[in-house]
Amino acid sequence: MAADDVDDTPPDTADAAVQRLYTPAMLAELLGVPVAAIRRWERQRTLRPVRVIRRLSHFDFEEVAVAQRLAQLLAAGCSLRVIDRRLAEISRLLPGVERPLADPRVVVEGRRLFLRLGEELAEPGGQLLFDFDQRQLEDDAAEPPATIAITAAHRAGGDDSLETLVERLQQEAIDWEDEGQLDRAADAYRTLLMAAGPRAEIHFALADVLYRANDLSAARERYYAALEIDEEYVEARASLGCVLAETGELELAAATFAGALEYHPDFADVHYHLAHTLDRLGRRDEAAGHFETFLELAPESPWADAARDRLDNAGLCE
Repeated sequence: MAADDVDDTPPDTADAAVQRLYTPAMLAELLGVPVAAIRRWERQRTLRPVRVIRRLSHFDFEEVAVAQRLAQLLAAGCSLRVIDRRLAEISRLLPGVERPLADPRVVVEGRRLFLRLGEELAEPGGQLLFDFDQRQLEDDAAEPPATIAITAAHRAGGDDSLETLVERLQQEAIDWEDEGQLDRAADAYRTLLMAAGPRAEIHFALADVLYRANDLSAARERYYAALEIDEEYVEARASLGCVLAETGELELAAATFAGALEYHPDFADVHYHLAHTLDRLGRRDEAAGHFETFLELAPESPWADAARDRLDNAGLCE
């Protein structure tokens, strides 16, 4: 399915379509990368979901292959900003190729991208296509994200539109996330909310940063804020359920997960988390049912073995 064909089909008409697909959380777990990286690559259209249901993206095996190449570069020491620039460069060098990382001729070796020409790995002129040398990586790591304040942005460019300002603030927040500066990222998202007004996706992004910073109470409130704007935001419901479960509010967590399934019955991640929560509550029969549903929906998930183990040891509880 082309990116323009991605839809928001109600889940009751998309049951078969979402089976054996990967949500952002599953894909991040599979590749060992932060889920924020998956969302970043999706925003940039480097990764393209084949289906979107209630704001929740689903990726197929073709997208997994692209994501694996991105994860290789990340694991080799390239920052997300370095990868962004190199992707822009390869797109300019291969103008006829819409998605270079989906092209089998493009090969990832360590920090480098090569173009396969027969048995050789080179660019058309015989040079190495890209070389992520250590000096460049150190320069990129030392470069801090630009700090953009609302008043400063307006002084620098008085005719900037609000949406341009919002884009700049959002990029600042993302850059701070990439740097691991979660407090600054949270401040940037708060500034973004002041500039753009309340938006469910911004509250959700802020909640994720707060969750990563282990500020569970604040994360919980931001997930609630996202849901107040869009009650069908199933990924926010799932994340809220995880926070509640982590803080020991198991009954409330189970109800939150169940609420997410009312909007998206085939949300595999939620079946998995709900099963664990019910298991902790001693409701083992119900838990087993959700583990089984999870395995039907996502048998190739990185969590599938854990679910099978729980079913094999149904008498045990976390």
